[in-house]
Parts: sequence; C-alpha cells; structure tokens
Amino acid sequence: MSHGSPLPRTTSRSPPRPSPLLEKLDSFEIAPKPWSEVSKALEDLKPSFNLSLDEEKPSFNPSSRPNTLIKDPTFDVVHGEVHETKSTTFELSSSSSPRRPPPPELTGLRTVRENNFVLRDRQERQGKKGEEQRKWKRRDPFEGYPERRPPGNPDGVVLYTTTLRGVRRTFEDCERVRQVMEGRAAEAGLEVDERDVALHGDYLREVRELAGEGATVPRVFVGGRYIGGAAEVVEVDETGKLGEMMRWLGRRNGGGEKGKRGRRDCEGCGGARFVPCLVCGGSCKVASEDAQGFKRCGSCNENGLVMCPLCH
Repeated sequence: MSHGSPLPRTTSRSPPRPSPLLEKLDSFEIAPKPWSEVSKALEDLKPSFNLSLDEEKPSFNPSSRPNTLIKDPTFDVVHGEVHETKSTTFELSSSSSPRRPPPPELTGLRTVRENNFVLRDRQERQGKKGEEQRKWKRRDPFEGYPERRPPGNPDGVVLYTTTLRGVRRTFEDCERVRQVMEGRAAEAGLEVDERDVALHGDYLREVRELAGEGATVPRVFVGGRYIGGAAEVVEVDETGKLGEMMRWLGRRNGGGEKGKRGRRDCEGCGGARFVPCLVCGGSCKVASEDAQGFKRCGSCNENGLVMCPLCH
C-alpha cells in the first residue's frame, strides 16, 4: 500500500467483501501514515464484519449434508483483500444416511490405524501390559504337574527309593535325589517321607500305580503332585522351583510336617520306619497250630519287617 494512492479494489477472483468495510475504506482519501491508526480502524469494523459474514453463511443442516466443508475467510490487512485460508471439515455420521465411499485416488490405501508402525506400537504396549499383569499375578509352583496322591501321606513330601546296591546307577540316583530332597525340605521345615521299595514290596506296587507300570525309583511326590524321577528333580532344583514348592507347602501346612512319618530321630527305627517282626523275629515263619510244622507269619512283610510302632 503506497502513500497517497487509494486502496485496491477486490479482484474478480476474490470473494465479495462486506459493504461496511468498503465504505469505511473508501472514506480515506489518503491512507493513514501510522500503522496503529489502521489497526484501530479495523478493530472498529469487527462487529459489523462478523455480522455480515453470519448473514451470508448458508444454513447448516447436518441431516441433509453428512460431510460439510466450512471455510472461514481471513482478511489480509496488507493488501486489503479477503482470502479463504482456513477450512475445517466436520465428519457427521448419521444412521439414516449411508457413509460415502472414499474418493478413487484413496482406493486401496490403508488408514492411519492400519499403519505397520502404529500396529507394532500397539502390540508392544499390549504385550508390556500383559507382562506386568502376569508379573504381579501369584504363580502356582505346582502348575503343570499332574495330581498324584500317595496313600498314607497324600499332601506331603514322598520319596520312593531303594537302599539296595544291586544296580549301581539306580542306587546313585536314589542317593543324589535323597540329598536334594532332604536339603530343600529342611529349609522349609518339612520332613521327607522316604519309602524304601527294597524293604516293603507294597511300596513298589504303589509307585507303579502312581507313576505308571514299569516305573523305577527314585520317584518324588510333593504336595500331591508328581514331580518325576532323578533327572526331573535335579532340573527343578537347579532352577529353584523345588525350593519354591517346598516353601509353599510349608506355609500351607502351617510350619511343616515335623513329627510325622520318616523322622530320623525315632528311637525305635532310627528313621528306617521298619523294625523286625515281634511275632516271628523276622523269620517270616511261625509254628502251626498242630505244632508239627511252620506256616507263614501274617504280621510281617516278605522281609520279616513291620512298621515301627513309635513313628508310624
């Protein structure tokens, strides 16, 4: 805008300007020199300018036009023109009117929500949230182990083993598992119910019924769950899961199983759980009723042993 020249009129491409604004601008023969006077003059025209725009705007009917484009004119104070520079699109969804299909140039393109980076970020966030929930969830240490309850001590720590040295590998496995089980049980305040299949044939039948036909010793049962043989016990012990099972069982039983079967300080059996038969003295034979021969003792097992009356 040069000094002494009238303000330029609206070109044919520019939208029509409000009449109050034109009249006010035409009243100036020479443009004011200070910029503050121009700003003040424009501030005075704002009420009439907004009122004229409201009158020229078409009525807005959402039901008839689901997608409406509203353009807000902005006045250029430098060149004295009105330009359409701001536009806002309102997406109005109506149940009565169907949604318009996308334009041809956008056919086949995916939305922002389907972007690979957005999907990956969403999956990572959901994964972290799930990990946090699993982290705070109290895990059951016996999860995944089948339920097997040995008779006589269904919820305790039961170890089927042997003291015979007939098979070296079996004897060594039994000794190693016995040491592991006794150490972890002592830490949790529990006692190991050790059942020697070499002393009592019923124990061998029990372990085969629980672990499957053909199962050999050692076999371990904790809290009514079947842990496995020597390899499985060593694995869960190295990972720390066996100690967790023992502590969990000790808390559930309220301080352990002290005083139950298999105590090492028993004065009668010394922890072996068996003593020689008091009827036959361990010979498995007793005199017959006619005193002319002997018959099988019905009080002891095949080895002439009976359960210790003090700790059983």
